[in-house]
Amino acid sequence: MAKKETFNNLIDICIQMEENPDLAGNASEMFRHLLSDYFFKGDVYDSKRIAFLIDNMKLPDFLGEHRSLIEVDMEKLAAFIERDTINDSLSGRIMITADYLKAFYPHHPPAFNKLPPDVREELLQRVKERNRLILEAFEKIKTDRQADRSRKVITLVALILKNIHRKTGLPLNPPSAPAETAIRGIYNNCDEVFNAKQRQLAELGDEAKIKEIIKTFFTVKKFQDLAGITKLFKAELDRYRKRALRG
Repeated sequence: MAKKETFNNLIDICIQMEENPDLAGNASEMFRHLLSDYFFKGDVYDSKRIAFLIDNMKLPDFLGEHRSLIEVDMEKLAAFIERDTINDSLSGRIMITADYLKAFYPHHPPAFNKLPPDVREELLQRVKERNRLILEAFEKIKTDRQADRSRKVITLVALILKNIHRKTGLPLNPPSAPAETAIRGIYNNCDEVFNAKQRQLAELGDEAKIKEIIKTFFTVKKFQDLAGITKLFKAELDRYRKRALRG
Protein backbone atom coordinates (compact mmCIF):
# COMPACT_ATOMS: atom_id res chain seq x y z
CA MET A 1 0.00 0.00 0.00
CA ALA A 2 1.18 3.49 -0.70
CA LYS A 3 0.32 4.74 2.76
CA LYS A 4 2.04 3.05 5.68
CA GLU A 5 -0.55 1.69 8.07
CA THR A 6 -0.39 2.15 11.80
CA PHE A 7 -2.82 1.14 14.52
CA ASN A 8 -1.89 3.32 17.46
CA ASN A 9 -3.75 3.73 20.74
CA LEU A 10 -5.85 0.60 20.43
CA ILE A 11 -6.48 0.86 24.17
CA ASP A 12 -8.56 4.01 23.57
CA ILE A 13 -10.62 2.24 20.91
CA CYS A 14 -11.23 -0.67 23.29
CA ILE A 15 -12.38 1.67 26.05
CA GLN A 16 -14.77 3.39 23.63
CA MET A 17 -16.25 0.01 22.71
CA GLU A 18 -16.72 -0.81 26.40
CA GLU A 19 -18.87 2.35 26.62
CA ASN A 20 -20.97 1.30 23.61
CA PRO A 21 -24.13 -0.49 24.89
CA ASP A 22 -24.31 -2.51 21.66
CA LEU A 23 -20.83 -3.97 22.24
CA ALA A 24 -20.20 -3.76 25.99
CA GLY A 25 -19.42 -7.09 27.63
CA ASN A 26 -19.07 -8.97 24.33
CA ALA A 27 -15.39 -9.30 23.41
CA SER A 28 -16.17 -11.38 20.32
CA GLU A 29 -18.32 -8.67 18.79
CA MET A 30 -15.82 -6.04 19.88
CA PHE A 31 -13.15 -7.91 17.93
CA ARG A 32 -15.39 -8.19 14.88
CA HIS A 33 -16.07 -4.47 15.14
CA LEU A 34 -12.32 -3.81 15.24
CA LEU A 35 -11.82 -5.84 12.08
CA SER A 36 -14.42 -3.94 10.08
CA ASP A 37 -14.03 -0.47 11.59
CA TYR A 38 -10.32 -0.36 12.39
CA PHE A 39 -7.91 -3.00 11.09
CA PHE A 40 -9.68 -3.47 7.74
CA LYS A 41 -11.60 -0.21 7.64
CA GLY A 42 -10.20 0.89 4.27
CA ASP A 43 -10.92 -2.49 2.70
CA VAL A 44 -14.48 -2.51 4.04
CA TYR A 45 -15.00 1.03 2.76
CA ASP A 46 -13.93 -0.02 -0.73
CA SER A 47 -15.79 -3.33 -0.85
CA LYS A 48 -19.08 -4.49 0.67
CA ARG A 49 -17.92 -8.04 0.03
CA ILE A 50 -15.20 -7.65 2.66
CA ALA A 51 -17.74 -6.26 5.13
CA PHE A 52 -19.92 -9.33 4.54
CA LEU A 53 -16.92 -11.64 4.91
CA ILE A 54 -15.99 -10.14 8.28
CA ASP A 55 -19.61 -10.11 9.48
CA ASN A 56 -19.81 -13.85 8.88
CA MET A 57 -16.33 -14.86 10.03
CA LYS A 58 -16.20 -17.48 12.77
CA LEU A 59 -14.26 -16.16 15.73
CA PRO A 60 -12.50 -18.30 18.33
CA ASP A 61 -14.31 -19.37 21.49
CA PHE A 62 -11.69 -17.87 23.82
CA LEU A 63 -12.82 -14.36 22.90
CA GLY A 64 -16.20 -15.15 24.43
CA GLU A 65 -14.48 -15.76 27.77
CA HIS A 66 -13.79 -12.03 28.15
CA ARG A 67 -15.92 -8.96 28.63
CA SER A 68 -13.20 -6.71 27.26
CA LEU A 69 -10.43 -7.04 24.68
CA ILE A 70 -8.10 -5.28 27.10
CA GLU A 71 -8.09 -8.48 29.19
CA VAL A 72 -7.64 -10.89 26.27
CA ASP A 73 -5.11 -13.73 26.57
CA MET A 74 -2.20 -12.65 24.36
CA GLU A 75 -0.87 -16.16 23.73
CA LYS A 76 -4.24 -17.38 22.49
CA LEU A 77 -4.74 -14.22 20.44
CA ALA A 78 -1.30 -14.54 18.82
CA ALA A 79 -2.00 -18.16 17.94
CA PHE A 80 -5.33 -17.17 16.36
CA ILE A 81 -3.84 -14.30 14.37
CA GLU A 82 -0.78 -16.12 13.05
CA ARG A 83 -2.00 -19.78 12.84
CA ASP A 84 0.12 -22.52 11.29
CA THR A 85 -0.10 -21.27 7.72
CA ILE A 86 -0.42 -17.80 6.25
CA ASN A 87 -3.62 -18.80 4.42
CA ASP A 88 -5.25 -19.74 7.73
CA SER A 89 -3.98 -16.65 9.54
CA LEU A 90 -6.45 -13.92 10.46
CA SER A 91 -5.53 -11.59 7.62
CA GLY A 92 -5.11 -14.51 5.22
CA ARG A 93 -8.71 -15.57 5.83
CA ILE A 94 -9.77 -12.14 4.58
CA MET A 95 -7.16 -11.17 2.02
CA ILE A 96 -6.53 -14.54 0.35
CA THR A 97 -10.12 -15.00 -0.73
CA ALA A 98 -11.92 -14.76 -4.03
CA ASP A 99 -13.96 -11.81 -2.77
CA TYR A 100 -10.84 -9.89 -1.78
CA LEU A 101 -9.07 -10.67 -5.06
CA LYS A 102 -12.11 -9.63 -7.08
CA ALA A 103 -12.23 -6.31 -5.24
CA PHE A 104 -8.53 -5.41 -5.07
CA TYR A 105 -6.90 -7.43 -7.86
CA PRO A 106 -9.59 -7.13 -10.55
CA HIS A 107 -7.17 -7.65 -13.43
CA HIS A 108 -6.21 -11.14 -12.26
CA PRO A 109 -8.15 -14.39 -11.79
CA PRO A 110 -9.81 -14.45 -8.33
CA ALA A 111 -7.74 -17.41 -7.17
CA PHE A 112 -4.52 -17.07 -5.19
CA ASN A 113 -2.73 -19.91 -6.99
CA LYS A 114 -3.48 -18.34 -10.37
CA LEU A 115 -1.93 -14.98 -9.53
CA PRO A 116 1.39 -14.11 -11.18
CA PRO A 117 4.30 -14.99 -8.86
CA ASP A 118 5.22 -11.36 -8.17
CA VAL A 119 1.61 -10.43 -7.34
CA ARG A 120 1.27 -13.52 -5.16
CA GLU A 121 4.41 -12.59 -3.24
CA GLU A 122 3.24 -9.00 -2.82
CA LEU A 123 -0.07 -10.20 -1.38
CA LEU A 124 1.64 -12.62 0.99
CA GLN A 125 3.82 -9.82 2.32
CA ARG A 126 0.76 -7.62 2.82
CA VAL A 127 -0.98 -10.39 4.76
CA LYS A 128 2.07 -10.93 6.97
CA GLU A 129 2.38 -7.19 7.60
CA ARG A 130 -1.29 -6.80 8.51
CA ASN A 131 -1.05 -9.72 10.94
CA ARG A 132 2.05 -8.20 12.49
CA LEU A 133 0.44 -4.78 12.91
CA ILE A 134 -2.70 -6.24 14.52
CA LEU A 135 -0.65 -8.27 16.97
CA GLU A 136 1.59 -5.31 17.79
CA ALA A 137 -1.47 -3.13 18.42
CA PHE A 138 -2.71 -5.58 21.05
CA GLU A 139 0.73 -5.99 22.57
CA LYS A 140 0.95 -2.21 22.91
CA ILE A 141 -2.16 -2.27 25.11
CA LYS A 142 -0.07 -4.01 27.77
CA THR A 143 2.74 -1.44 27.65
CA ASP A 144 0.22 1.44 27.56
CA ARG A 145 -1.46 0.10 30.71
CA GLN A 146 1.86 -0.12 32.50
CA ALA A 147 2.64 3.48 31.53
CA ASP A 148 -0.83 4.65 32.59
CA ARG A 149 -0.37 3.15 36.05
CA SER A 150 2.90 4.99 36.71
CA ARG A 151 2.59 8.28 34.77
CA LYS A 152 3.19 11.37 36.90
CA VAL A 153 1.14 14.54 36.54
CA ILE A 154 4.05 16.46 35.04
CA THR A 155 4.57 13.73 32.44
CA LEU A 156 0.87 13.74 31.62
CA VAL A 157 0.82 17.49 30.99
CA ALA A 158 3.93 17.25 28.80
CA LEU A 159 2.35 14.35 26.88
CA ILE A 160 -0.88 16.26 26.30
CA LEU A 161 1.08 19.25 25.00
CA LYS A 162 3.10 16.96 22.72
CA ASN A 163 -0.09 15.41 21.34
CA ILE A 164 -1.59 18.85 20.71
CA HIS A 165 1.54 19.92 18.85
CA ARG A 166 1.46 16.76 16.73
CA LYS A 167 -2.24 17.09 15.90
CA THR A 168 -2.33 20.83 15.18
CA GLY A 169 1.18 21.66 14.02
CA LEU A 170 1.03 24.84 16.10
CA PRO A 171 4.36 26.68 16.30
CA LEU A 172 6.10 26.53 19.66
CA ASN A 173 7.16 29.62 21.55
CA PRO A 174 10.88 30.15 22.14
CA PRO A 175 11.48 28.66 25.61
CA SER A 176 11.96 31.24 28.36
CA ALA A 177 12.55 28.43 30.85
CA PRO A 178 12.88 24.64 30.78
CA ALA A 179 9.57 22.91 30.00
CA GLU A 180 9.54 21.19 33.38
CA THR A 181 9.98 24.51 35.19
CA ALA A 182 7.14 26.06 33.17
CA ILE A 183 4.75 23.21 33.94
CA ARG A 184 5.62 23.21 37.65
CA GLY A 185 4.99 26.95 37.73
CA ILE A 186 1.37 26.37 36.70
CA TYR A 187 0.39 23.03 38.21
CA ASN A 188 0.78 21.73 41.76
CA ASN A 189 1.59 18.20 42.88
CA CYS A 190 3.41 17.47 39.62
CA ASP A 191 5.22 14.47 41.08
CA GLU A 192 2.04 12.61 42.00
CA VAL A 193 1.08 9.60 39.93
CA PHE A 194 -1.94 10.55 37.85
CA ASN A 195 -4.79 8.29 38.91
CA ALA A 196 -7.70 10.56 37.98
CA LYS A 197 -8.44 11.72 41.51
CA GLN A 198 -11.10 14.41 41.62
CA ARG A 199 -8.56 16.92 42.97
CA GLN A 200 -6.18 16.19 40.10
CA LEU A 201 -8.92 16.48 37.50
CA ALA A 202 -10.16 19.75 38.98
CA GLU A 203 -6.74 21.36 38.73
CA LEU A 204 -5.75 19.91 35.36
CA GLY A 205 -9.15 20.82 33.93
CA ASP A 206 -9.08 24.39 35.26
CA GLU A 207 -9.68 26.49 32.16
CA ALA A 208 -7.53 29.40 33.33
CA LYS A 209 -4.58 27.10 33.90
CA ILE A 210 -5.11 25.32 30.60
CA LYS A 211 -5.05 28.62 28.73
CA GLU A 212 -1.97 29.69 30.65
CA ILE A 213 -0.06 26.51 29.79
CA ILE A 214 -1.15 26.74 26.15
CA LYS A 215 0.00 30.35 25.82
CA THR A 216 3.26 29.44 27.53
CA PHE A 217 4.13 26.73 25.00
CA PHE A 218 2.33 27.68 21.79
CA THR A 219 2.10 30.75 19.59
CA VAL A 220 -1.61 31.54 19.65
CA LYS A 221 -2.79 34.68 17.89
CA LYS A 222 -6.57 34.32 17.81
CA PHE A 223 -9.07 33.84 20.61
CA GLN A 224 -10.84 31.20 18.53
CA ASP A 225 -7.59 29.24 18.28
CA LEU A 226 -7.09 29.42 22.04
CA ALA A 227 -10.64 28.17 22.63
CA GLY A 228 -10.13 25.31 20.18
CA ILE A 229 -6.84 24.22 21.73
CA THR A 230 -8.34 24.45 25.22
CA LYS A 231 -11.07 22.07 24.06
CA LEU A 232 -8.45 19.74 22.62
CA PHE A 233 -6.48 19.81 25.89
CA LYS A 234 -9.62 18.83 27.79
CA ALA A 235 -10.36 16.03 25.32
CA GLU A 236 -6.83 14.63 25.76
CA LEU A 237 -7.14 14.90 29.53
CA ASP A 238 -10.42 12.98 29.41
CA ARG A 239 -8.83 10.28 27.27
CA TYR A 240 -6.10 9.74 29.86
CA ARG A 241 -8.66 9.96 32.66
CA LYS A 242 -10.50 6.98 31.21
CA ARG A 243 -7.24 5.07 30.83
CA ALA A 244 -6.21 5.81 34.43
CA LEU A 245 -9.59 4.68 35.77
CA ARG A 246 -9.43 1.54 33.62
CA GLY A 247 -6.23 0.60 35.46
